[in-house]
Amino acid sequence: MSDSESKQKNDKKEFVFRNRKASKEENKVLIDRIDSLSEAAKLRNVLSDKSPENFHNPIEFSWKAFWKTFVYENLPPVFLSPLAALILERSPSRAWHVCQNRNLIALSTQHMPLINIIVSWLITYPASWLLTTALFLAIFSDVEFIRNIDSFQIILAYSCLFTRRLIISAKYGFYRPEELERLCHPAPRWSSDKTERKFIGRGWNNPKDYPGLIEDEMTSAMDENDIALQAIPLEFDEKLASKISKEETSEIFTSTTSTTKSNEISSAFFLFNLINSVYEKDFLKPYRLILYPSMLAIILTPFLVKNFSGVFLFGNNPLEIFITTMSVFGFLICFQLFFFGLICAIDFDRRIESTRKLGDIIKFPGLAYLSVFSSSKEINNSKNIYLDLRKRKNVFAWMNLRNVLRSFGETYLYRIESYTSILVFFSLFCVVILNLIAWTEIRHHISTIYIIVVIITTISGISLYAIFKAIKLQSLSQIHRDFVRNEIFIIEEEISELEERGGSDKIKELQSSKNLLQQADQNINYKEFVFKPTRIMGYSANSGVIGSVLGVVITGCLFAIQGFVSTGIEYDALGWFKF
Repeated sequence: MSDSESKQKNDKKEFVFRNRKASKEENKVLIDRIDSLSEAAKLRNVLSDKSPENFHNPIEFSWKAFWKTFVYENLPPVFLSPLAALILERSPSRAWHVCQNRNLIALSTQHMPLINIIVSWLITYPASWLLTTALFLAIFSDVEFIRNIDSFQIILAYSCLFTRRLIISAKYGFYRPEELERLCHPAPRWSSDKTERKFIGRGWNNPKDYPGLIEDEMTSAMDENDIALQAIPLEFDEKLASKISKEETSEIFTSTTSTTKSNEISSAFFLFNLINSVYEKDFLKPYRLILYPSMLAIILTPFLVKNFSGVFLFGNNPLEIFITTMSVFGFLICFQLFFFGLICAIDFDRRIESTRKLGDIIKFPGLAYLSVFSSSKEINNSKNIYLDLRKRKNVFAWMNLRNVLRSFGETYLYRIESYTSILVFFSLFCVVILNLIAWTEIRHHISTIYIIVVIITTISGISLYAIFKAIKLQSLSQIHRDFVRNEIFIIEEEISELEERGGSDKIKELQSSKNLLQQADQNINYKEFVFKPTRIMGYSANSGVIGSVLGVVITGCLFAIQGFVSTGIEYDALGWFKF
């Protein structure tokens, strides 16, 4: 290979690690290059001197990354998963960094904090090994040694672990190619902080605790839509624009730029504050009364039923005690699944609120000032922020704001949609197990029936709630589209009235706004109903989806009840099924 070819190969490899980061300096360079609003919606044209790898492309699910992670997660850590990494990564160096960054065999404090390594070796790894061992012992041991063990409970416990691994595999499937590549390299290309930022329950649930996360996701969303919101102004009355421009904000997205006039503010500035006003709230607090009782119900149900039946809670020999203890660990993971479902519902909640706010700004009298700028020193400020869509500039800005907001945190949104679907299928798996017990009359303890019912109730309940929130988010597209179409109707009448009075300049402005609103209507229809609607299990989120899921779960449970009645299953005094 020639030196020039080698250099090109290395340069190409380095491009993989480049991507635009939110920065004040880059924004200034970008704005200085833009001469018109249309150019602000053609980001790659404006920055044509940069390599395509510098921009974030729309997220695409990678089946290769999914199956690779699926292998890593399901093989025993420390022993087999590092060997799999060595084979799949085809390089000792890449395999080493993959093992450290993915926690397959945690050894290096350069890749993660010491406390994380200690927890991995004391809890995570042993729990994985022992739970798998308990499953095999429960299935293949002589029944005489495990007479007090119901194998279905350890199967359910392991299925909780398997579902969690499935969720992790889906997570990596939605990683960007450059992120997957960075996992194969040492810090600073990848670090413990970057790992935490990708966690749904840590980074994305608390973005305020991770400085720059919202800015980076906004930059990614603008890249995906080829839009530079920094150069697209929103026009208000001069007094309101002056007041807004004095609000504190991120130094990256400033209220005024070289493209804004005295009665204008930057769209990026407004969107950042709108998102910030929503994502700084603690959405988890109202759900705590549901969260902890559900956790206790999942863990304590089998013990309460066993205690009532008068059988050994853990068993009467070391093998039975070991298998029962591992079942408890598995049910703890089931609580994690419930938490995943709750986070899904919370994120849909946040998207609903931010989308609703963006809709309220175009409806007279507008959006309450303090609902966006809560840090305003004027406590009694009752001023509203109203964006007049009869001005073409505002129509253009609002539609681009909408596109970026819908793409904001898109990698997390896709993961949340997939997590919700996985949890629905896990609930259906539990329904299948319930029917298997009912119709085949396999040996089991009555506590297993109770734990299955609790799992189905909690997991399917929170999944259905998340689906309900997804439907509500999707319905906002219909509400906003209806408003846009009504606005077109009213503007058309206003144009007709002005034509009778001869107001030519005003007619030209309204006609221009109407034409752009008609295009906005078509864009909303295509993008949000055809191309990229909110999806659950691959289908657009609507009442039919929640009806189908609820119908299948209820029908499955009723079918299981019929099985218990038809087969005449009875239990002895200790709660075991009578053969």
